[in-house]
Amino acid sequence: MRLTDFLSRLIPVDLFKGLAVTGGYLLKRKETVQYPEKRLEPTDRFRGMFGYDSERCIDCALCAKACPIEIIYLADKVEINPETKKKKKVITRYDIDVKRCMFCGLCEEACPTEPPSIWLTSKTYEGAVYERNDGLYFDKRRLFSWQGVQAFPGVLSPAEGQDPKDPMGRKPKTEAAATDVSGEPAP
Repeated sequence: MRLTDFLSRLIPVDLFKGLAVTGGYLLKRKETVQYPEKRLEPTDRFRGMFGYDSERCIDCALCAKACPIEIIYLADKVEINPETKKKKKVITRYDIDVKRCMFCGLCEEACPTEPPSIWLTSKTYEGAVYERNDGLYFDKRRLFSWQGVQAFPGVLSPAEGQDPKDPMGRKPKTEAAATDVSGEPAP
């Protein structure tokens, strides 16, 4: 047995190498963000929770057809205007099962309206809920009014003026984001 083999068995060199690596990280600047107080802003191409504008929707159901996992549920009825006798399709049900969504954005791309009536660019990533079916099944009312959805300030939907209020009470970054969904100025 050589002397180096004997010393390597006697002195745990690998242990000291590991401690040196750990010590190097101990002295570096920390990358942790104190989450509720500070939030990381997602990139521009981030696909967050859904936004929906029922007034722009023409009830073509292309979003439901484009969805590869079939999580968009539509129901409509035909109403006749008594004055003009014209028929118009009216959406009675527009639901999205978000817990199964893979946020691919195909529904947004399939929408023929300009700007699209459904979008995934709200930059909202806080989707934790206590009950799976309570918070992750969006009906038409919840999609339109942003209930339970917290978005970042200054993030606009494709239709300007539909920026939800900031949950932290901060002022919006842009003048176009100065109103919320209800039309009232942000605090």
